[in-house]
Amino acid sequence: MQAAPSKPSHAAAIPSVESPSAVDAVVGAITRAVREGHVVPGQRLVELDFARRLAVSRSSVREAFQRLVADGLLAAIPNRGVTIRQLSRAEVEQWFELRIALESLAIRKATPVLATDPAALRVLLDAMDEAVSDGDIRRYSDLNRDLHERCTRAAGNPQLAAVLERLGHSIHGLQFRLMVEPRKAFETHAQHHRLVEAILANDADAAEREVRAHLETTRRLIQALPDHHFA
Repeated sequence: MQAAPSKPSHAAAIPSVESPSAVDAVVGAITRAVREGHVVPGQRLVELDFARRLAVSRSSVREAFQRLVADGLLAAIPNRGVTIRQLSRAEVEQWFELRIALESLAIRKATPVLATDPAALRVLLDAMDEAVSDGDIRRYSDLNRDLHERCTRAAGNPQLAAVLERLGHSIHGLQFRLMVEPRKAFETHAQHHRLVEAILANDADAAEREVRAHLETTRRLIQALPDHHFA
C-alpha cells in the first residue's frame, strides 16, 4: 500500500514578518502560504509555531486565526484546533455560483473605467503571456490574481471588492492544486485575452460573458480534481 504523501511544513516555510500591524502581517503570511501550497486544506496550524517563526505574540496569531476563520480560509475544529479549511464539492459549487454573480456585477461596472487605460491592461496581459511561455506557474498565478483584483477595484464599490477578497480566501488551496499541472493552470489564459479585448472595446456585455466563461472553466477544472482534495 502506497504511503500517503507527507504534508509540507507550514510555519517554517513562511518568512518572518515585520509590520506595524502584527495581526495583518500574520493574516498575509498565512494567506500567502495557502496560495503557494506551503500549507494544504485539512492541515492543522499550531499557534505557537507561527508566533515563534513570525516573531509575533501568540495573541496576534490567535486574532489572525479568528479573522481567517471568519473569512473562510481556516476552520476551527472542536478538539483539534485550527486547520486550513477543506471545502466539499457542494461548497465549491456554491462558491462559484456566488463568485460568478459578483464578478459579473463587478466587470459590468468596471469595463467603462478600465477601457480608458488600455496600456495598463495590455502590459499586464503581455506579462501573463510571458509567464505562460516560460512555464512560470507562480508568476502566472500572481498576475491572474492581479487582473481579477484590478477589475474588481475598477468597479468603484469597496464593499463589493471586500466581499470578493474574503470569498477568494476559501478557494486558495484548491486553486494551488491546479497550479501544479501547467496544462490545467494555463487552460484559461485564452479567455483572459478575450476578456481584455472586450474591456478595451468598452463592451460590458461581452466582458461579462467572458468572466462567466472563465469562472465556469475554472469551476470545471477544480471539480475534476481527485476526491481527496475535498471534504
